[in-house]
Amino acid sequence: MEFQTIKENGEVKFVVLPVEVFQKLLDRLEDEADLLAIQTAREEPLYAGEEAEAYIFMNPVRRERLERGWTQQELADRLGVKQSTVAKWEREGAVYRTKTRQKLAAVFGIDEASFL
Repeated sequence: MEFQTIKENGEVKFVVLPVEVFQKLLDRLEDEADLLAIQTAREEPLYAGEEAEAYIFMNPVRRERLERGWTQQELADRLGVKQSTVAKWEREGAVYRTKTRQKLAAVFGIDEASFL
């Protein structure tokens, strides 16, 4: 099944599903109680849309750091830089040099393109 999880402090905070996948899940429900639970959840979202959008479009360094539950200092220690450098990287609109993108991708275990 195609889906994406978004974490904060190491815990799953959101699950993003393509609409087609969600519809197939609805179609497969056999128990009416399951359908009622989903409809209730849809009517009363756990997170406001604005909060979810802010998290999804958050600075990529900050989002990756929060997903792992790391402080700025912990990330700085892993990269061998100062905490103030990490703070600079987490600013809105930050642009990263190639070497910085490579280091960040390696420490987070993700694709370098995540920081473009």
